[in-house]
Amino acid sequence: MARLLYSVRFIAVQGLNGDSYDVTVPVGHVYVVKQLTAYSNPTLGPWAANFHCVTTGETRFSAGGPDGAREWEGFYGALVFEEGETFRWTSYVTPTDGVDVYAGGYDLLSP
Repeated sequence: MARLLYSVRFIAVQGLNGDSYDVTVPVGHVYVVKQLTAYSNPTLGPWAANFHCVTTGETRFSAGGPDGAREWEGFYGALVFEEGETFRWTSYVTPTDGVDVYAGGYDLLSP
């Protein structure tokens, strides 16, 4: 049975401080995350950001850097999320700093 394929921007947040919004895969879909990016230019402390599956608790990508160092990190691959699974970004920064995060890929939809 053929599947329809759509490109999707799942998460895009500028200045994330804490958790992004959750993305839950609906029934009949499979989400394939192909690109993850994280960028920060912290002023008061180091930064870190994790992209993780909320359902299983596993971290699938982690990025970070020291304070005062502008840094970009990215991932190009294929992270598969089945129907019912939930994912999000979480950043760990001082209260005045943030991380720009992105997750994009494909929505495989059963006809």
